[in-house]
Amino acid sequence: MATTRLTTSRAWLAAGTVLLTVAACASDPPPPLSVPPLKELTTRAGTVLTISPGQLLTATNGVTPVAFGKPAHGTIAYGAYGAMTYTPDAGFTGTDQLPVTVSHAVRIYAEDETPLLIVGEVAVQANAHGSAIAAVPGSADEIYGLADRGPNVDGRTAGEKVLPIPTFHPQIAKLKLRDGVASLEQIITLSGKDGAPLVGLIDPRASTGESLVDLNGNRLPPSDHGLDTEGLVAMPDGTFWVSDEYGPFIVHFDANGKELERFSPYDGTLPEELSLRAPNQGMEGLTITPDGGTLVGIMQSALVTPGLAGSSRSVPITRIVTINLANRGDVHEYLYPLADPQHTKVLVSEIAAISATTFLIDERDDRPQPNGDKKIYAADVSGATDVGPRSALPGASYRADGGGLLIDGVPIETFVGVGPDAAAIDKLKTAGIAVTTKTLRLDLSGLLRSLSPNGDFFGHDHVEGLIGRDNGNTLIIANDSDFGIDGLAGGPAATPPFQLKPKMLPNGTQDSGEILVVDTTRLPATTESVMVPIKVG
Repeated sequence: MATTRLTTSRAWLAAGTVLLTVAACASDPPPPLSVPPLKELTTRAGTVLTISPGQLLTATNGVTPVAFGKPAHGTIAYGAYGAMTYTPDAGFTGTDQLPVTVSHAVRIYAEDETPLLIVGEVAVQANAHGSAIAAVPGSADEIYGLADRGPNVDGRTAGEKVLPIPTFHPQIAKLKLRDGVASLEQIITLSGKDGAPLVGLIDPRASTGESLVDLNGNRLPPSDHGLDTEGLVAMPDGTFWVSDEYGPFIVHFDANGKELERFSPYDGTLPEELSLRAPNQGMEGLTITPDGGTLVGIMQSALVTPGLAGSSRSVPITRIVTINLANRGDVHEYLYPLADPQHTKVLVSEIAAISATTFLIDERDDRPQPNGDKKIYAADVSGATDVGPRSALPGASYRADGGGLLIDGVPIETFVGVGPDAAAIDKLKTAGIAVTTKTLRLDLSGLLRSLSPNGDFFGHDHVEGLIGRDNGNTLIIANDSDFGIDGLAGGPAATPPFQLKPKMLPNGTQDSGEILVVDTTRLPATTESVMVPIKVG
């Protein structure tokens, strides 16, 4: 029978040592645990040494470690929450040397939170606040991170999803970035207008075709409080805007997480055609223009419009949606070309505003490093054609219930069809539609391979959070860890009560949340080698 354990305290786990803090309520977490940096790394003979991120940075004079060599008299391994473990060889005493490759071009911070649940021997991790990130207004070293609908894995049949914690509440975490750790300062649980917490169950207005079940295989009903949170904007007045994948909806929350208002494709406050999103590919990204006047969202992939032949994942366009907050009816849509998704399998995971018309957009596939394809583009909508309800495109018509703007009587995605992006751009041009222009800003996968050819450094598959600072010269990037779980043990043949399979990274650790900061003014990245002494005895 499946063994499950709920965990409520927060801990730093080190080999041979457990340091605990007393748990407080979710809205007022305990102060983040900090391990004082050591002036020198020491361990007893035959004893494993766990080196915290802060200790590593002290040992490298604050320059980020990106790769590790083999010590002469011991072994090194990656540990949980950004730590490393050093094991001296049997019988060795003296000073060993740990080769470390460092780079000034990047900084990294690991979320260090106690798991939400233990199922058998598999932890369902809590450090999963990278579905979206947003700067904390007025703070240089804090960010907000957004969790999605909660832990879930593929079930026994196509369309079945298993939710280990059906009562999980979508939430915003306030994180402080310091000494290699993204420390939890606050959890803001999202709730409806009635004050009842939101959940990750499917909204009955926005069916995904999925069947949700719990660990015992029991069917989970839809909920009018269901939201699959994916995009985040933090306003100077303390409120938040959040986009989701179900509706898709865009929801305004107060500073305590209570819903204030909602845009929806089912009541005319968002274009109705957006409801044609593919399952789990709704409004994946959300941002706001620097003047605070316009919300800008982006769909993860092409809409499933009437008459579309083939998979929408292979149609090389998606939609950027803008909403004028001073005039809510002033809504526009622009087409964004994806980089040949039929072959690259890329989709959009985030959008971040640089100006009123220029945005950073994260395109990524589902593969971990070193084989992943993650790129950040600068996109400009200033010359793009509006294809939304207010479009003035000659010869076109608009049907809200027929897929939106129609070209030769068919919706845009159906008109474009499956194929390469270059052909799609040319075809749209013949119809009088100019797409968003884009230029490559950062080949993230290429950068990561240059730092760690084996994929050990920030090797995540789902790179989903993005903040652009200093006109986009500094990029803050987060991963969605999927709560550290990757499926059912036993796969489609599994029987309830279900056991889980952990989601593992190339460096051998369970996937968890990390924040990567890239200084693009230091690219191409250079590295140097340093020797970190470890005293044994």
